[in-house]
Amino acid sequence: MKKVLEKDFLGKGGEVLLKQDTFEFWEDDTESSLSDALAQEKTALLELEFEKESERTAPEPPEPSARKKLKRELEQEALTRLEDSARTEEDFQNVVAWSDRQDANRERKERYHEIGRSDVPLEWGMSQDEIIIPAPIQHVYWKQILKGEFLDAIYNCPFEMHELVADTDISKAIFALKDIQKELLYQLAIRGYSCQLVAAFRGQTDRNIRKTRDTMLKKLRKEYVLALQKRIDQHISLTKEELIFYDTYKSLITDK
Repeated sequence: MKKVLEKDFLGKGGEVLLKQDTFEFWEDDTESSLSDALAQEKTALLELEFEKESERTAPEPPEPSARKKLKRELEQEALTRLEDSARTEEDFQNVVAWSDRQDANRERKERYHEIGRSDVPLEWGMSQDEIIIPAPIQHVYWKQILKGEFLDAIYNCPFEMHELVADTDISKAIFALKDIQKELLYQLAIRGYSCQLVAAFRGQTDRNIRKTRDTMLKKLRKEYVLALQKRIDQHISLTKEELIFYDTYKSLITDK
């Protein structure tokens, strides 16, 4: 009954019209899904291109460069090559001259950082007219303190004067002296007092002061000659002054 009504209502082309509407609806659905897929594909392609562009524009991390060598390292390598390739007497003289030049540069740089007093007397530069310019202002100690050099002022004491000596062996020898010998050494060497003056305010004879001085100096010289002998045994080079001192007083350790 239903089929008859549909046939009567739709007519002869009713079935065709129904089929056509169904096909058009399916076709529209397919086109929309394809357009969505195409849009997604384009979006994915755009994202890939954007990532590639960002990778191209991103700065690359710098490659680790080789460490630059210092001048003294290059000179040391050159000296090593000279020592290895030396065969003749002239080559060895060139090596010695190169080493002497490096030692001279090193000693000059070390002197820049050394703070010490030269042979200038302590009273140099002091004003004779103490009314206008007091003497302590022109004193060497005050000049050093104003410059920031406090060592001479701090260790200006018989029991601390060994700190003023740069050589370790001499410093140890002075530190090992008796207190009476330290005071005498301080008065004679640093203060510049004479044996007669020291004997006067000590209440002793001049002969006794000279005898104590000679004993003290002999002990210091013997200790230092022993230290130089150890350096020679260890093949450590000595300066010209040390060689002269060793040749002069080596009898202190050789004679019984």
